[in-house]
Amino acid sequence: MKSFRLVIIILVLLCLGLGIFAVVSFMGLQKSNTNLVATENSLNSLKDEKAALDKELSDQRKMKLDLEAQIADMKGKVSALQDKAEKLAAMLADEKKAKEDALEQVSSMSGELEEVKTNWENEKVSRTSLQEQFDKVSKEYNSLQAQLKTVSSANDSLKKQVEELQAKKDVELDKIVVKPGVEAEGKVLVVNKEFNFIVVAAGNNKGISPGVVFGVFREGKLIAKAQVEKVYETMSAANITEGADIREGDIAKAM
Repeated sequence: MKSFRLVIIILVLLCLGLGIFAVVSFMGLQKSNTNLVATENSLNSLKDEKAALDKELSDQRKMKLDLEAQIADMKGKVSALQDKAEKLAAMLADEKKAKEDALEQVSSMSGELEEVKTNWENEKVSRTSLQEQFDKVSKEYNSLQAQLKTVSSANDSLKKQVEELQAKKDVELDKIVVKPGVEAEGKVLVVNKEFNFIVVAAGNNKGISPGVVFGVFREGKLIAKAQVEKVYETMSAANITEGADIREGDIAKAM
């Protein structure tokens, strides 16, 4: 009986143990299922997160590629801008040098202009002086031309007289005696200081002969003397023997 009860007790304990084990096993299974579901949910969530991360990584890679392309484009633009900047700097340097050269040329031209102006002023003064000299020479030339005409006329008259003398060489002329008086005078027509002679408007027509001495008067005052060397019909040439300040228009009187 006791063995039976012991067996019953053992069986009851065994059943109880099995029940407890079953309950524990069930509970563990439920827990395992719960953990599995949670794990699956976590795994799905991780998968979603991984997909999101993959998408984000892909987007970031794409953005990186775009950024790299933009950076490369920017580098190209920067390089182009640097080239342009270098060219502009070179152009500015050339323009600066050209400006400096132009300023130097302007300065040089200003100096040359001042020199030209000074030379022009000097040339103007020289031209005025040359014009005065030219006018003086022209006046002297005209005077010499008049003297030349007078001397030429006297020469023609002398030739005529020589021809007449040759035609009458067998006739002896009486010596002309000069009588001092109003008729034996004449104006000084030519004064040649280079050869020291004068031409007087008095000749054979007034009884003048070679050797006669003229007294040259100005305003009634004796200023010089001249001795007749050649005689023409209406004039005579005389060498200056005293004095030197004889002028055309002075009066020469036979002394």
